[in-house]
Amino acid sequence: MRPFLKSASKDTRAFFGHKPCVVSQYQNGQSMVEFLIIFPILALLTLGLFQLALIYNAKTTLNYAVFNAARAGAVNKAEKIMIDLALYRGLAPLFTSIDGNISDVQELQIGRDKIREIHEHGYICIERLSPSDSAFNDYGKGDDGAIPNNNLMYRTAQIGSSGVSIQDANLLKLRVTYCHKMIVPFFGRIIKKMSNGSDPDGISIAPAGNFQKNCYNNERIPIVSQAIVRMQSDAINDLFPASCK
Repeated sequence: MRPFLKSASKDTRAFFGHKPCVVSQYQNGQSMVEFLIIFPILALLTLGLFQLALIYNAKTTLNYAVFNAARAGAVNKAEKIMIDLALYRGLAPLFTSIDGNISDVQELQIGRDKIREIHEHGYICIERLSPSDSAFNDYGKGDDGAIPNNNLMYRTAQIGSSGVSIQDANLLKLRVTYCHKMIVPFFGRIIKKMSNGSDPDGISIAPAGNFQKNCYNNERIPIVSQAIVRMQSDAINDLFPASCK
């Protein structure tokens, strides 16, 4: 029985054309070639995810910092110096680390100084969207031209030439643009090339304006955040940039 089955099995394989599996010598190293092809793509995706995580962290920190800056401005007559200091304090965690040799207070001070330096180099722009200059022309009182904040519920809600009432003029709205440094050099160069209009596909991400173009040209990406709070003091018309574009 056994010889017959072995013979039948061989005949069946021969009938269907089955041949023994032989590995060609030219297939040696095929896995290495495939790995070398796919590795740059995997590395690019990994670095891209890492850079996106850093941008997301910066955006979250900026949102918190801008809200604190608006709160500081609301209780300090919308003075720019108070808004700046609160923004520095809120963005300081981006440049702090765990170091057992210095205290947390010193670490925070180092972070604030770094943010101040970045601001002085022109990588942070703070706009006051409300109240506008025309609102100060409509409702400004006294020698400093401050918009009164008291008894708002008893004041007329008539719309002035600025398009807002005195109640709406007591809303402090800030917009902050922060040029975040690209840690991954490859992506920084891509953004710089695209902002200069040299992308072969004709894609340009840089809008009109010098501030944001300066961000892209220095391998930084502009991150924008806004906050709005009601004034708790009389707002004065302090000096703010006209635009951060």
